[in-house]
Amino acid sequence: MRYTEVSFLLAPCDPWRDILMVELAELGYDSFEESFTDMAGGSGELKAYIPTDKFKAEALGELMTLRDPHVNVSWTSLDIADRNWNAEWERNFKPVEVGTSVRIRADHHPSVPGFTHELVITPRMAFGTGHHATTRMMVQAMLGLADAGAEGRQSFDMSGKDICDLGCGTGVLAILAERMGAATGRAIDIDQAAVDNALVNIAHNDCHRITVEKGDAEALKGHTYDLILANIERNVLLNAMPVMAAALRPGGALFLSGFVVTDRHMLAQRAKECGLELAERLNEGDWALLRCRKPSA
Repeated sequence: MRYTEVSFLLAPCDPWRDILMVELAELGYDSFEESFTDMAGGSGELKAYIPTDKFKAEALGELMTLRDPHVNVSWTSLDIADRNWNAEWERNFKPVEVGTSVRIRADHHPSVPGFTHELVITPRMAFGTGHHATTRMMVQAMLGLADAGAEGRQSFDMSGKDICDLGCGTGVLAILAERMGAATGRAIDIDQAAVDNALVNIAHNDCHRITVEKGDAEALKGHTYDLILANIERNVLLNAMPVMAAALRPGGALFLSGFVVTDRHMLAQRAKECGLELAERLNEGDWALLRCRKPSA
């Protein structure tokens, strides 16, 4: 398959590079390379790759990052020859460790003893390896790890719970939920490539209580859950909030991430409008997480 490489130069780099990466993933870009070009000035480069038949230059002009006055972005594109993308990914993927509780590795990495949960994830074309701050915070919130940025932190007992991972990507959060004792898991993603990848990872981790399907937040209608995990782009979360709130059982929890700290107030206000209480917040760099709770009946 032929790919197009799009190189973006950003100044400042943070948090815009991560935001741009999320926006590009929504357009079908499936792999990325990052580097700093000017550590003192905070400039950075992001190379993004998309199948050539999906590349649309005009779509880039609609991205929030390229239109925001607080960041300067320039880009160039180049059609590239076929590459062994699996070999490229294997060379760059490193295991991710969250405390001593969770280790996320690829199948070509050796197993390491001493972790409560070791997950084998092959992301290929799907988001969610634990390398991104939002995924790590979701894992931390699920585990109830202590964090200096947390307020009102409480551990979440997963045992016997019914969970939904909305925007599941690789399925890593649904897999962790089953490992932590969830009774059932439902993993949903709008991208068929992510659905296919999640199915592979779920089978590889010997999980048997997770179903995977293609869809969006509308798929939650008519169902209820003890926990909903939603690591998605800000606007999707805002639009889906009423449906997610309605799908929570009394006393249930909603973990939200995929947005930056400066947008947290928007998510918090939307959650309150939908009848949810704010129970916890986390930061990692410029990225944020909110844990919301539906009041008990």
